[in-house]
Amino acid sequence: MFKKMIFVVAICLGFVFSMQQNCLGQEKTKDELKAEREVLKAEMKSQEALDRQAKLEKLETPKASGIQSVDNLAVSSTAMLAASKENSKLIPEMYKRTIGETIDGVTDVTVKKPTLDELVALGLNLTTQVKAVSEATESIKAATDDISKAGAMQKVKAPKPLNYSKDVLSLVAPELQLNLKMVNNLIATVKSANNN
Repeated sequence: MFKKMIFVVAICLGFVFSMQQNCLGQEKTKDELKAEREVLKAEMKSQEALDRQAKLEKLETPKASGIQSVDNLAVSSTAMLAASKENSKLIPEMYKRTIGETIDGVTDVTVKKPTLDELVALGLNLTTQVKAVSEATESIKAATDDISKAGAMQKVKAPKPLNYSKDVLSLVAPELQLNLKMVNNLIATVKSANNN
């Protein structure tokens, strides 16, 4: 599971880099952007994404273990979990405001379109979250080492917050990746609309 988390985080970081390159370089046509959005919408409504969202909703912050690295990781994970839940509400709203319809295809032209600056700020926020997930994933090994050095009572309490953090990170990383793809598409869509 730890290797899978590192792999997912590496993919997210790679995507952040490619997103930055796309913002600077090649532009897609409106049809390409629309086709990409359709794929992303399907991914957001997929059973895998819905299961991930349900699991994120069920996670509860565990009690402290008394091992600082483990407890700090759990606190960071709780912040990432809250940010992920907020993103789950914000991304569909930004989609609706940019495209003029919900992710489910219901037309809504009464909303105020977001500015390019709003979307770029959201993209930067997501990039910061990807970096935080990466750093937290790297700190799992140190936390695991600290557990092995801890006293007997702390060793008993430590697995729950450590496993909680691993669960949060493994669920949040693919959410961030999907959200970054969607925001990247929305940025490109707004730029293409402004170029006409």
